[in-house]
Amino acid sequence: MKTMDLIKQASERLRPYTDTRDRLHGDVASAVISKSGQVYYGVCVDTSGWGLCAERSALAAMVTDGFYEIDTVVAVWRDDKTGKLHVLPPCGICRNFMRELDENNLEADVILGKENVKKLKDLIPYHEWPEPLEEKKF
Repeated sequence: MKTMDLIKQASERLRPYTDTRDRLHGDVASAVISKSGQVYYGVCVDTSGWGLCAERSALAAMVTDGFYEIDTVVAVWRDDKTGKLHVLPPCGICRNFMRELDENNLEADVILGKENVKKLKDLIPYHEWPEPLEEKKF
């Protein structure tokens, strides 16, 4: 699937909703392609006690189907004032969540723009297990 196709599919899931407590839900949407080729979608859910990013929402749907490896992920947000669509990088919690689902996800493609795709491992500095220190008496 092409980058712009996945961005478009994610954008079609944008459904901003403000609840009675002024908490905004659904203003960020995500699409995730699993290694099996299935596409999963999610939106952000913001509550006073706990929030769920769109990426983790889509990943939860993927895990519910029994898949843990990611091929590609994208998240989008539309500015209400300008109507312009933005591709958002995953937050640190989402990056770590993807990595913890399966170590192979470090090779997953993360769409950051129309022509900007990076591997998850490139977005997580120091993701590799460190080498041991040289043994010396201190």
